[in-house]
Amino acid sequence: MPAVRDGDKIVIIDKKLFRDDNIRVFVGVVEEYDDGVIRARGCAFHVNPYEVASTERGRDERVRVVSLDSESLFYLLPREVEISRVQLKRSPKLIVLTDGSFSIDLTEWMLRA
Repeated sequence: MPAVRDGDKIVIIDKKLFRDDNIRVFVGVVEEYDDGVIRARGCAFHVNPYEVASTERGRDERVRVVSLDSESLFYLLPREVEISRVQLKRSPKLIVLTDGSFSIDLTEWMLRA
């Protein structure tokens, strides 16, 4: 049975290359999955490590192709999550991804990414 299926909702947190890089978070729906490679359509967030305010989602819908073998962090979200309503909320000590009814705390992983 594959780890990821078409129609799954996912979060990808890209590994930072440098300490002061913005953290990139992608939230989307898997369009295709084949042999460890995902093609997903969704939106991106860019998190500045020095700002505390909520983070705006990117204006453009994107298609990402990413390997599960990459150093990015992956989360599977419940299928009920509404990708169009997802927001990334921040405070000085908390980073939460939410659509209003479902929330996932990303604080620990965002600080390591």
